[in-house]
Amino acid sequence: MPTFYTTIGPFTLQSFTLFLMISVLISTGINLVRAGENRGKWADVYLAALICGAIGARTGHILLNWEYFTYNSSEIWRLSSGGMDWHGAVIGGLIGLHLAARWYRIKPAVLLDSLAIALPLMALAAWWGCLAANCGYGAEVDTLANYPSFMVSESPDVYGLPAPRYNTQLFGLILSIFLLGFALLLHWRGWFKYRQFSVILVLMSLGMFALGFWRGDYAIIISGLRADQWLDAGLLLLGLAQLARARHAD
Repeated sequence: MPTFYTTIGPFTLQSFTLFLMISVLISTGINLVRAGENRGKWADVYLAALICGAIGARTGHILLNWEYFTYNSSEIWRLSSGGMDWHGAVIGGLIGLHLAARWYRIKPAVLLDSLAIALPLMALAAWWGCLAANCGYGAEVDTLANYPSFMVSESPDVYGLPAPRYNTQLFGLILSIFLLGFALLLHWRGWFKYRQFSVILVLMSLGMFALGFWRGDYAIIISGLRADQWLDAGLLLLGLAQLARARHAD
């Protein structure tokens, strides 16, 4: 079981922050090695995507939890307290990437292909952090005896109160590992050239949408679905649109 904080020498960081930093460094490092003589330009584009992605992730988290931040406005930009949304990270990151790529006259599709591995890596870090911080926990079930052992467990909510719940954090980790393996396979085999990021985005959106039915953490409900599920559906459509556009360009 991961701990909420991880200590490295004199530094103590939230596990989520540490794992996210590691995933960003790994994915960025792999891509910069491939960049060759364009390494400097690619680094600037990735930096722009990272900054915009961080802003988008925090903004998305605030909007999805607006009721809480209405009464705790001093925590809105207190990043040390945690709280990032993957939908906002993707949208913000794509905006930053496209703006910087246009500035440097780099084809965005090439950069997006190189980031196909980054998306599941960051998802893996996020779910591992949630396992440590008790976020993204599952909905309560009546009893563990009525379900397969891998689906449920006695686990705490964000307040530390234990109850029999769906193993949504485990499901998220499994989804992330599967997508990471698939992204590496696409990269190795060269399949779906200029569409690899979109393929991973579509699969992740579908997986997260399905996971939403088992989650028990707070969410705004709109027409019977969690607000984050509506955002999952939006990113699914975005990924499909990018797939269709790239295929038409071929």
